[in-house]
Amino acid sequence: MVKGKIADEDINAFEEAYDSIKEEPAPEGLVASYLLKDMIDPNIYKVETVWANPETLKKIMGEGSASADIKLFEKFDTDPTVEIYEVRNNFPQYEE
Repeated sequence: MVKGKIADEDINAFEEAYDSIKEEPAPEGLVASYLLKDMIDPNIYKVETVWANPETLKKIMGEGSASADIKLFEKFDTDPTVEIYEVRNNFPQYEE
C-alpha cells in the first residue's frame, strides 16, 4: 500500500493520473490495484495493490526503480508512505 496527502488543487489531476496508469501494461503478477480516498480526510489517498505471490512483489521491489504508484505520488510532490502486508486470512466476497 502506498499512501500520501494530495493538495486540494491537485485532487482531480491526481485521480486522472491514476486513470492513465490503467492504460499502461500491468506489471507481471499484478492481480488488482485500487485507488482509495480517505472518507475522514479527503486529501489522503492510498493505492492498494494485490500481487499474485510474495516472490513477484520482491522481484519488482528488487529491480531498483520506483513503482508506478510511488511515482504517481511523487509527481504531485508527495513523499508517500509505503507499507507491505501479507494476506493471512480472508472471507468470501459479498454476493447479492
